[in-house]
Amino acid sequence: MLDTSYHAIGAEGREERKSSLSLSSFLVAIAVGVCLGFGCVYMTGSNLVAAPAFTATRGAMVPQFTNQRIPDITGNAYSRQQNEAIEKFKETGLRPGRQQRVEEEQGAYKGKSIIADPVELQVKNFDGEVVGSESLSLKVARPETAKGLVHRYLMYARNSMRAGTASTKTRGEVRGGGKKPYNQKKTGNARQGSRRTPLRPGGGVIFGPKPRDFSVDMNQKERRIAMATALQSASQDFVVVENLDGKFDAPKTKGMVEFLSRVGTKPSEEKVLLVVEGQKRNALLSARNVDKLKINKPKSLRIVDVLGADKIVIEKGAFETMKSIFGQSAMGIEPAEEVEAATA
Repeated sequence: MLDTSYHAIGAEGREERKSSLSLSSFLVAIAVGVCLGFGCVYMTGSNLVAAPAFTATRGAMVPQFTNQRIPDITGNAYSRQQNEAIEKFKETGLRPGRQQRVEEEQGAYKGKSIIADPVELQVKNFDGEVVGSESLSLKVARPETAKGLVHRYLMYARNSMRAGTASTKTRGEVRGGGKKPYNQKKTGNARQGSRRTPLRPGGGVIFGPKPRDFSVDMNQKERRIAMATALQSASQDFVVVENLDGKFDAPKTKGMVEFLSRVGTKPSEEKVLLVVEGQKRNALLSARNVDKLKINKPKSLRIVDVLGADKIVIEKGAFETMKSIFGQSAMGIEPAEEVEAATA
């Protein structure tokens, strides 16, 4: 009997304790809610975070919330970044993330290329005398993209020159090494499983080169504009001469060196690029033994030769062909030897 009354009294006490705890938790939750409500009213004033506007729709009360930003102390309802974007939009009329188009006084840029300012060049005869002048104005890249475009074309040409045939053998490709050199233990040496391990002479190569293709892609229009930009930037080093048809009666290196000296170059000290039109056999044979002289045609110019030349001697006929390829009508002519020249 005593045990039964004791347990009955304990159960009643536990029930009273649970009811008191639930009541106190409820009162604490109400107090916290009231405090938060007063705090929100104090911080935001009369404007609430989401002010419910109740409207009757077909006899039902449907709450509709307005998503409005709380203004700060100064009454501004936007952040600093938003205010900066608004001010920029008022000044330039551009939305955030858009770049302002820079326009010239004469007209807007069109595409990635512009027509360069004409440069006057002297025309010399075979004896080095000035007999006329020519104007050079090619279709070049814009100033802000010219350097990067020419560099990409140079990397395109140099990577295309690489054969990519370097190769080494790994430990799985080296001949031999099938037998364990010595026992695993009791030798005092480091354990080895093959004589062709990369750690021993005659073994494989770790991370050695393998045949690969180094070539990169570049659009034909970009290559043409890059070459025109390089030629236009080297206009101060141009020497335009009359056509060399019949000027070299025999293939003689001495005659080529004297001709280059008369037109204002130093073939023994400077790197010279000679650009001729058509097949000039005697001129080609005369230029073979000049160490720092390169000879080419206007349709197969190489960007490496143009950038590396100290002087560029070009025939008048080749000069006209070059202007037709890289000038205002550049898109109308497609030199068939352009890709071969870049990869040669």
